[in-house]
Amino acid sequence: MKVIIFFLTAAIQLVSAALAFFMLLIGLNGYHEQDATPSLIMYIVLALASVVGLGLASVYTTKRLSATRLGNYGAAAIAVLGFAVVGWVILIIGWFAALLLAELVRKWI
Repeated sequence: MKVIIFFLTAAIQLVSAALAFFMLLIGLNGYHEQDATPSLIMYIVLALASVVGLGLASVYTTKRLSATRLGNYGAAAIAVLGFAVVGWVILIIGWFAALLLAELVRKWI
């Protein structure tokens, strides 16, 4: 059950990160390659770290919640959906941070 929860949360986060990455590429249209590269690297590192981190966090949360009256399946559903929302928020903040970084690199470096 732990492996399924990890992979389900990681898959949701990975698909969301890939879609947001393509949106970031559209947002970085017009920037020089030298200005956009640090932003792309930052976003990729953030996305991969959130995939692994949120997958592990959902497994841990499911283990803690399954001790309550929710049971295994209820705890898994809450953990996967909850950490999917947290992951989307992280990716949105990271998306804006990547655009800000590209603008700072263009202006200051």
